[in-house]
Amino acid sequence: MKRHIVFITDCSDVAHNELRAATLSELNKLGKGHLIEIEPAVIAKPFSLINGSFLLRLMAESYPDDTVFSVILNPSKVRPERLFGRTKSKNFLFVGTNTGVLEWFLRDFGTKELYELIDPGFVSFGGKYIHAPAVAWIANGAEFSKLGIPFPHSKLNKLSMLPGVVLHVDNFGLIKFNTHLEKMSEGQTVSVRIKNHSISAVYAKRMMSCETGEWVVYNGSSLGLAELGKVRQNGAEELGVKEGDTIVISENLC
Repeated sequence: MKRHIVFITDCSDVAHNELRAATLSELNKLGKGHLIEIEPAVIAKPFSLINGSFLLRLMAESYPDDTVFSVILNPSKVRPERLFGRTKSKNFLFVGTNTGVLEWFLRDFGTKELYELIDPGFVSFGGKYIHAPAVAWIANGAEFSKLGIPFPHSKLNKLSMLPGVVLHVDNFGLIKFNTHLEKMSEGQTVSVRIKNHSISAVYAKRMMSCETGEWVVYNGSSLGLAELGKVRQNGAEELGVKEGDTIVISENLC
């Protein structure tokens, strides 16, 4: 069976093609290009560690055991450590930086091994010149001790994932946020506060069954988390909602 490599990155232009090409070139040098599949890139919102963390956790939910995840998303002013390792559950391999983007993923799947990649110093577009070759070596089964040194789990940075924080806004303007809805009744009305807006929404099991332009809150398709959307309209664009904003749902209005 082929092993899969999944890049999660905010490099959405030619840079993500460079990442794939650099990894393929290294795999071919190792003689394993035909045994390892590089998946289409998972594109994160620019500079959003919250979105990158969510996308990594979401992809890990569906990809098979032994998949290699590489997160290339680093808006940090201070250059963080380059990390790699293996999870306890599903034997995932991963490469990323110590920005907090790995914490949710490792909390849920456990950390079996955690290493810091040997640091060659700053290189412009380190994702291409440092991370991509490392991903190829790790996917090929390289010994971790030859690529880096053990990294203490206690030094792993964390993100502040507050209740209600917006994790992802999709291309339809549907808003996935960090809440598990309490038991609600079909058609129940709630008040929703987001940014400077206060709106009325209804709870529905199937959002698209509601009227066009109606705000609906519902149990979404991702990790059991709640979603908010405006039926057949881009509600997030209308309100200017983005990842990192916070949604608060109040008691019934009626």
